[in-house]
Amino acid sequence: MNQDRSLATGVQSSAGPDANRPADGQSSVRNATRSEAPAVRIEKLTKVYRGNWTPKTTLGLDRLDLEVHRGEVFGYLGPNGAGKTTTLKILTGLLKPTSGAAWLMGESIEQVASRRWLGFLPEQPYFFDHLTGPEYLEFVARLSGLGAHAATRAARHWFGRVGLGDRAKLGLRKYSKGMLQRLGLAAAVVHEPKLIILDEPMSGLDPFGRRDVRDLILEQRDKGVTVLFSSHILPDVEMLCDRVAILLRGRLERVATVGELVEGSAQRVEIRCAGSPLLELPPSLAGVLQRTSSLDESVFTLTEPARLQEVLAWLVQQRVEVLAVVPQRGTLEQLFMAAAESSAIRAERERRSA
Repeated sequence: MNQDRSLATGVQSSAGPDANRPADGQSSVRNATRSEAPAVRIEKLTKVYRGNWTPKTTLGLDRLDLEVHRGEVFGYLGPNGAGKTTTLKILTGLLKPTSGAAWLMGESIEQVASRRWLGFLPEQPYFFDHLTGPEYLEFVARLSGLGAHAATRAARHWFGRVGLGDRAKLGLRKYSKGMLQRLGLAAAVVHEPKLIILDEPMSGLDPFGRRDVRDLILEQRDKGVTVLFSSHILPDVEMLCDRVAILLRGRLERVATVGELVEGSAQRVEIRCAGSPLLELPPSLAGVLQRTSSLDESVFTLTEPARLQEVLAWLVQQRVEVLAVVPQRGTLEQLFMAAAESSAIRAERERRSA
């Protein structure tokens, strides 16, 4: 069984409940510091991949610094190859960093104890397909330190909670991709972790499945659980996350709340008017006002909202019937694409100057 399989289910260290208890006489200062530490702290984390047969290297992560606060839902964004999965595999012990350090719940990732309260769903989870869903979840729960009766109860609860209650007797080899994704999510939370790391949790899910996953993530946040997840489905990220990080080419571009990102973006105003009047834009508005028309309606898009009254006065003067004035804010997708374009331009400049 490869490394991914050992954590595909959210199974963590099998250390017992006393794994984090200090020895007799040990100072309580360390425990106090640990309890106040961020859920995830990353300092100068770097990963360089080296070829097996050639000296060529690939930079997966470039001196990453990041903190995830306790109790928040944190979105980790980036295109394929940006370093998202590399980061999550390092945090969960599936990869060793080339340099740098990281901590989970105040424990160094070099220590097994850092995974004691961790739940993890990888991008491509693997399962023992000769088991049924409840059997598999019970197995996961036992590996995570739950006793026999508690594991059985938890397995039954979470199997139904992710919408698989009518598949209890079905072997996993007969599960669809979406059903396996739901099962993997249940396995990541079956032992009630304090920190949940999810790599593309919406992958393979239909709209109903995505809704269920969103509800589950919000439910965990309400319990005070920290959720760190990567995704390329930006509307879900915008809906769920307290903060987001944008990772491009192994480098952290920005960390902010969704509101801060959107508020800092360019604002627009759409002015909807009846019909398609024959109008010539005044020269003073030519650079800030654009028009699109159909048979029934004309839409003027103003890129400088402070000049709205000037535009409305001009439309009234032209005897145009204004139907609606709709402020438009930037979306997370637009901001992400702008950041990607900026990163590509910067990388090209660095390449030319090298």
